[in-house]
Amino acid sequence: MAATYNARAGIEVAISQAVRGPGLRHSRYRGLPKVHLQNILTGLALNLTRLGAYFNPSHNPTTRPSKVRELCTAHGLAAA
Repeated sequence: MAATYNARAGIEVAISQAVRGPGLRHSRYRGLPKVHLQNILTGLALNLTRLGAYFNPSHNPTTRPSKVRELCTAHGLAAA
């Protein structure tokens, strides 16, 4: 059951990247052939971006600290 959820989470991430980054929900062109070509090229660009991130060992993504954590750190209530 957990494997099914993990696979779905990976797919949801890919869809989210496609929608947020290049704006896959909005087409620049009219006509099905042009829109189809745009979707293929967008998918190719996303795959190349994800491969680049996978093979770049020096990039270490970190999340931003929350506002509460920043306040606590500023006032000495939490470790940096």
